[in-house]
Amino acid sequence: MGLVSLIGLSLASCSDDDDAPMVPENVSEPTTENVFPEGLPSNAAGATFTTNEKGQVTKIEDGSSNITFEYGSFTPSRAHNFTVLMKERDTISPNSGLDIYMEINQQGFVSYAYEVYLDGESEPDEWWFEYNTDGQLTRLKRSEGGDDFKITYANGDITKVSQDQEDGDHREYTISYTNTEYKNVVANKGCVMLFDDFFQIDMDEMGIAYYAGLLGKATKNLPMGYTEISKEGDNSYTYEETYHWILNSDNLPTKFWSDSDSYGITFSWK
Repeated sequence: MGLVSLIGLSLASCSDDDDAPMVPENVSEPTTENVFPEGLPSNAAGATFTTNEKGQVTKIEDGSSNITFEYGSFTPSRAHNFTVLMKERDTISPNSGLDIYMEINQQGFVSYAYEVYLDGESEPDEWWFEYNTDGQLTRLKRSEGGDDFKITYANGDITKVSQDQEDGDHREYTISYTNTEYKNVVANKGCVMLFDDFFQIDMDEMGIAYYAGLLGKATKNLPMGYTEISKEGDNSYTYEETYHWILNSDNLPTKFWSDSDSYGITFSWK
């Protein structure tokens, strides 16, 4: 994954109700400006981004795969109005990859996705997404594994994530925004949002779509760790994780890592 300890930052947030305008009801076309008021990072975890004149991401490259986004009308299923198509291709084996068709809601975010694999053998996967009135993701359901994530917010921040699987396993994650290193909250000025790494919300192939402005808005503050309580069959356990950050002179994050993954994730900004 990819901070010096900074105390008591008071910065405008991407999901601050006082500063961030509500998305008009008639907005349905996704743009990065809707999610990144400070602008996209120029590099995130090795990925770079190309946008069009509308501020829509058209390509993401990370060295191992190329991801392209097309905007228009697509009809793999007549039951849905797909207006975004995300194609992921392996740079070494371009015939290996997947296509994800997305239906967009009035906030400009994906509400339903239909994933098709190019191998011709794997069954298609489906995804369902729900958001609150501030445009933040509150629920994710997946056909693969029967995952059902329910996400609770308070004052613009995710406080709890509940995960249920079709095999009956249940996990709950309580998110913290302070720790021994950060006595006060640190504003999420760059609106970074790594669903899996930050909040244990397993997005798989869909996670990268956040950078295209398709998965809702980020938390008001940067997460500083979590406590997990899991139940698997007759067994249960508790686990704690602490996060660390480095910020640049503009208070934008340049590196994130956790106690269990010291390698971390890096960010660059224009």
